[in-house]
Amino acid sequence: MPSKDSGRMPTKVKNQLRREILAGRVPPGGLLPGLRQLSREQGAALTTVHSALRGLVAEGLIAAEPRRGYRVLYGAVEDERHRPVAFVSGQPGSPAGWEPFSQELLVAFQAAAQSRGWTVLGAGVADQDPGAVLCQLSGARAWGALLDRATPALAERIRESGLPAISISAQADCPGLDVIVQDDYQAGMIAAEHLVSRGHRRIAWIGPTTFTGHSLARLAGASAALLRAGLEMPADLRVETNDATVRPRTIELLSRPDRPRALLVLWRDVAVNVAAAARELGLAPGRDFEMVGLCVEEQYERDFRPAFAGAVPATVTWSARTMANLAISRLAERRSHPEMEVVRIQLPVRIRSGEEGR
Repeated sequence: MPSKDSGRMPTKVKNQLRREILAGRVPPGGLLPGLRQLSREQGAALTTVHSALRGLVAEGLIAAEPRRGYRVLYGAVEDERHRPVAFVSGQPGSPAGWEPFSQELLVAFQAAAQSRGWTVLGAGVADQDPGAVLCQLSGARAWGALLDRATPALAERIRESGLPAISISAQADCPGLDVIVQDDYQAGMIAAEHLVSRGHRRIAWIGPTTFTGHSLARLAGASAALLRAGLEMPADLRVETNDATVRPRTIELLSRPDRPRALLVLWRDVAVNVAAAARELGLAPGRDFEMVGLCVEEQYERDFRPAFAGAVPATVTWSARTMANLAISRLAERRSHPEMEVVRIQLPVRIRSGEEGR
């Protein structure tokens, strides 16, 4: 049985050869050294080098010529400023139809890339086969990818291809890729601590609890903060909702005679819908109960605050621009040094009171 290391060797050799090609070791139109010479230089078997070269052919960096070898293609070593970075979203269609947070991320990435002279290609790939997505990126001659809502299968396929890639705001595990995400555990913790500091002892949760890694981390952070304060969140105060059930479940909770006076609603759209459901009952955040919402910083003034007719709730925020700048920088490092260890970077979050900006 072949070892796990032997399975990784072609990818390692391919990454090294790609780096040498992009560095201009062989000029466009020139032939790479022969298989035996490459085998000696790379310290790898002939079959391993041959497999790595086939991978570079698939990427469009080189072409096989019978009885001559492998030739570096013109355009293969062009400056990345003339090739796009792909923003790959697990949503369908064009960016105009994506959810607001993904649109905000794309705008931030475009600005970060523009500062380096790069362009960004937005691609919605919901339900597409990972192989088809990879072909799409190859056809666009993308030199790197930023993955928003990537499935583990897509992340694995891209990792195996050697294309530099970063998983952003990850909702699922993407083994083998760098991840940049807001600190959801901290978000839950500071949100609960804020309500405890306001004197609340019965605090409810409205929103997803197990739908994604985000919800699990936020609930864990909130539970830890309550535990540290000698409190807990009873099961009947954890209200699991989705887009279709948030209003009726909120109305049910707030219609109880012992309704809670403090709510953790750590999803942007859920918070807006909770406030709308409360208004149907003649209740209002700030007057009849306190809540903490969540929203990316760049959307706070433009979209989040105007959604509340009265008092704007305290809100956990983080910066999409910071996320974009970190991802672009890490992607550039990953391109130059594909052998770097994989990292997970968590952006700090902060809590804004509803009075800020008034």
